[in-house]
Amino acid sequence: ITEDKIKIAADYYYHSAKKDTKQPLIILIHQFRSNKEEWDRKFIDTLLNRNYKVLAYDIRNHGESGKAPIQEVVLLSDKVQAPLDVDAVMGWAINNSGIDSGRIGVVGTSIGGSLGIYGRIFKGVKSVVAISSGKDTFQAFTGYDDRMMSSMRPILRTTNIMFVCGTADNNYLEEEKSIYDNYLSEPREILKFETEKHGKELIAQYPEILKAITNWFNKTL
Repeated sequence: ITEDKIKIAADYYYHSAKKDTKQPLIILIHQFRSNKEEWDRKFIDTLLNRNYKVLAYDIRNHGESGKAPIQEVVLLSDKVQAPLDVDAVMGWAINNSGIDSGRIGVVGTSIGGSLGIYGRIFKGVKSVVAISSGKDTFQAFTGYDDRMMSSMRPILRTTNIMFVCGTADNNYLEEEKSIYDNYLSEPREILKFETEKHGKELIAQYPEILKAITNWFNKTL
């Protein structure tokens, strides 16, 4: 339950024999106008077999989660709405005895990737894979924007972010490069694929992305 009383629906995956064994957690956050069912079950099983637990949740106003009294599109620019879902999920994870709260990763597509970066900066997420994530949602959720670049105050750079993007997916690659250059430090990475596909469609076209994700978490979690 979020701070503003929205019920967030989620599927929690783990090997039954390890329910109470502390393991790192991978949180999966879907893209706009999708739901937690977008994630391939073979990918989830791969994560389980690499000794992660997995949680896939529905962003508010999507899937089985509760509905906030707003237009759905507001979620892309409101600095409070969707981040409150992350707050609630992280609160649940940190208080779960079977989760190593110092080793939580996020994989997100589009808005989900920006929510993962929000979790990295503000909520204790250790590592993030952001797939087809744009600058607008990044700025909305983190408060980081281009005005910071002309300020005399030093920018707090974030580590452990991997971007994945199609080279012909509108301006997303350019936007990810801007975030990469201005707000991130090592370890960081950008994987590029020659396609216009976005988010879950990008993964469907290039399933090797899923292997790259598990390799990233092996290094950063």
